[in-house]
Amino acid sequence: MTIVTREEASEIAEDYKEILDKEWHHDHEIIRDDNGTLRWKQNPKVREIIDKGILNGLWYLFHTMGLTKNSEEVRKLYRDMGYSLSGYWEIFFWEVNNEDAHLYRKGKRKKK
Repeated sequence: MTIVTREEASEIAEDYKEILDKEWHHDHEIIRDDNGTLRWKQNPKVREIIDKGILNGLWYLFHTMGLTKNSEEVRKLYRDMGYSLSGYWEIFFWEVNNEDAHLYRKGKRKKK
């Protein structure tokens, strides 16, 4: 496992750049796993809980609370799970899986 900077990840794929341009508000680390996949660095405690098979129940809870795929709490959970950047893009940024993806806009980072 190696740490990958946001700049490096942005240069690898346009989808990664889209994620990182819109999600500048957090500094969640990105890693390259042993298979070469870029992932959010997982929180081992979160992963341990999720591995007990409760993710579907959490989605029910999210909906009950009015949270959507554009809610920061949901996105943070997936980052803490160690989700791959490509899978994260598919869930949260691809309109096929998130019909409101166009509504999520934390803003673009200012150019230096």
